[in-house]
Amino acid sequence: MHPLGSGMEGVVHALDDTRVAKTWHHASVPELRRLARFYDELDTGRFSFAVPRILDITEQDRRLVTIERRLTGTPGQATADTMLDILAELAASGPVPTARELAVPFQGNTFPEALAAHAASRVTPVLRAAVDNLETKVQALRVRLPERDTGRRSVIHGDLVPANVLTDHAGRPTAVLDWGFLTTEGDPAFEAAVTAAIYDMYGPAALETELDLLTRCEQRFGYDRTTLLLYRAAYSVITATAYDPTGQDGHFAWCAAALNRPDVVQALLF
Repeated sequence: MHPLGSGMEGVVHALDDTRVAKTWHHASVPELRRLARFYDELDTGRFSFAVPRILDITEQDRRLVTIERRLTGTPGQATADTMLDILAELAASGPVPTARELAVPFQGNTFPEALAAHAASRVTPVLRAAVDNLETKVQALRVRLPERDTGRRSVIHGDLVPANVLTDHAGRPTAVLDWGFLTTEGDPAFEAAVTAAIYDMYGPAALETELDLLTRCEQRFGYDRTTLLLYRAAYSVITATAYDPTGQDGHFAWCAAALNRPDVVQALLF
């Protein structure tokens, strides 16, 4: 075996030309079975690109390992145009019920209600200290997200960055990887808002890139800017301490800054 990549969830090694083994840092058998069912439902020819499939779940050195289909292409090269094309395919995918079993607890709620409740559950003292009027903003999400819901439903990847997209020599997407971090079924405007934000999180022109992509999403998909910014706020609350509960990492600072940003505050409170 030789390593292909690593991330927050685990390490991936190539087994042969058709299979990889992913060793998970923190996962349970029920979680991986849910993910396998989701991949099975997702892989029904609805996309022009490939998606993962879990072929087996096993254990090695007290760590769970999934044997998965090996996907081909080059990671990290997807352009903004490519990401918009993927967003279009995801938005057209239609409902994927097994996605509701993954990252956002529904508990009988609609998507905007579930997303707002999930955001409220992710409020921590460290986030409260970094964001002005956080409780008021989170309460605003409970009111405003249902008002702004587009009513459309599709599968949501939730972490659509270039590193999770494989492309061919012509720049076309061949596969979309690493579903699960914030994967759910919901309003495709949420996916657009998140993708615009995370496409270039830490580059010197990060904000300009985000705002440009938001404009392009408005023009191409008809999404409203206020709706997109509300979803941006929900994402920031939910993921702020996903990587470091003490808030000492760059992602936390990036999320807190967004929640204090004038255009996001305007969408939330006015």
